[in-house]
Amino acid sequence: MTDVRETSWADGTELIDEVAHDEEEPFSTVVVTPSIQGWTLVVGPYFGLPYAQQTMHVTELCRELSAHFGKAQLFFHSEQNDGEAWLIAERGRIIRRWISEYPELAAGEPFGVERRLLDGYGIAGKPEDLDPKGDLAGDWAATWGDCWATTVAEESSIDPTAAAAETGSISGMLVAAAPLFE
Repeated sequence: MTDVRETSWADGTELIDEVAHDEEEPFSTVVVTPSIQGWTLVVGPYFGLPYAQQTMHVTELCRELSAHFGKAQLFFHSEQNDGEAWLIAERGRIIRRWISEYPELAAGEPFGVERRLLDGYGIAGKPEDLDPKGDLAGDWAATWGDCWATTVAEESSIDPTAAAAETGSISGMLVAAAPLFE
């Protein structure tokens, strides 16, 4: 990463919101937290799985990071109901990738909270295997079965939306420019 500088949690959050919604902000801008409950969060739309042009790049990056660090995860949650996405990798392999906007790009098997919620909806297989025109798929897609990325994150690692509140004022936050994907 380049152009590294310190920031506060509030300023970093505001900056990432600007990057996501303002075409003049560099898309490669990310905010990096110090360790929170053993996880270092790197936040920004740069890692957005729902951006189809980035999906393969961020999948490979997450896989590589998991090979180096043991685990790596990506999450996308939209409070405007634009979709949900997560990518969980361990020891260099993708465990699960789900992108509500692109079910055809799913990989791996649902597990944990995703599996339990699917079972609760009566979906024995994977959501990506449902007939998109069927009632069951429509019921699931109407609210993503209440299976939000923040819920998956909380069970798999930490929910970043709750972690910040629990830790109070976080010092040592950084803003940086991530390398552009080729």
